Amino acid sequence: MKKIVLTLMALVAALFVQAQDATKILDRSAAALRSAGNVKIDFTFEVEGGSSAGYIKLQQQKFVLNMGGTITWFDGKTMWTYVKANDEVNISTPSADAVAKMNPYAFLSFYKKGYTAKKGKGTAKEHEVILTGKQGSPYKKVVVRINKSTQNPTLIKMTSPKGAVTSIRCNSFLKNQKYTESTFRFNKKNYPDAEIVDLR
Repeated sequence: MKKIVLTLMALVAALFVQAQDATKILDRSAAALRSAGNVKIDFTFEVEGGSSAGYIKLQQQKFVLNMGGTITWFDGKTMWTYVKANDEVNISTPSADAVAKMNPYAFLSFYKKGYTAKKGKGTAKEHEVILTGKQGSPYKKVVVRINKSTQNPTLIKMTSPKGAVTSIRCNSFLKNQKYTESTFRFNKKNYPDAEIVDLR
């Protein structure tokens, strides 16, 4: 019985250390992203057997996310989502969870509250961190690969509560970009015929 108790204690301690190490990896990646200033990340987006190229421009909590057929702007308060297929723009004031679902790099700020972290297998060049969502989290599971040298995410693989898997592979990472407030807001002049649907 004593051996069983000691074994369980050792296992719990090992898991605790592993969780701390995983969190530190994400902490370093988050710090690197914050210190990079305004960034632009080009990526390949894969979901339900299909793939497309896109990019995200980030300035703290603000972003513009271009996924080919859909473009989303968020200025920290208001979100505009343009759908090319029907030439329509939806305007909303999203919740924090809604923002997290739209911004694939939001894990760098919410992982401490909504997820438990552990280290995955990784490689010689990359860390792997596995985030398991707590009840109510936007994703059931998030697998993050991070370059050991740059601390930049190279792959984010997200599984929704219903089991849908979305993979985002980072192809390039540009630091210290110059953005203005208009970068993160929908400009009607660029889409003169778009139907505006205000959901606020």
